[in-house]
Amino acid sequence: MKSRLFLIILLISGLVAIVSCSTKKGPDLTGIWKVADVKVEFDEQSSTPEMLRQVAEREKQTILEIQNDSVMSIIAGNTTYKAFWVLDQESGIINYRFEDMGARMTELGKLIDGTIVAESETAMGKIIVTYQKD
Repeated sequence: MKSRLFLIILLISGLVAIVSCSTKKGPDLTGIWKVADVKVEFDEQSSTPEMLRQVAEREKQTILEIQNDSVMSIIAGNTTYKAFWVLDQESGIINYRFEDMGARMTELGKLIDGTIVAESETAMGKIIVTYQKD
């Protein structure tokens, strides 16, 4: 009886190992992501070159520190925000939510050729930020 129970446990353990090894995992996003490029597409009538430069410089200060498969820090200047994130494997879209936001998710950007491309619309126009893993 004990040998039969041992055999069943061994078979179940083997199946679990096979399934866990064969599960397709996504790209490893853990690490530090820094801004590689910023494009600011604002209405030329309502913005100045200095304003565009300031917006781009502010965006360049943002760093994403992805600690594991669900937790990251968004570092903006001297402030660090803890967040939870998830990657949609099919679309490549990365969504996040801050610890105190409940379940409401916000789109961070899209994983494209090893970069994260984040687009945001403002009243003045569009900001496109490309992050690259450091």
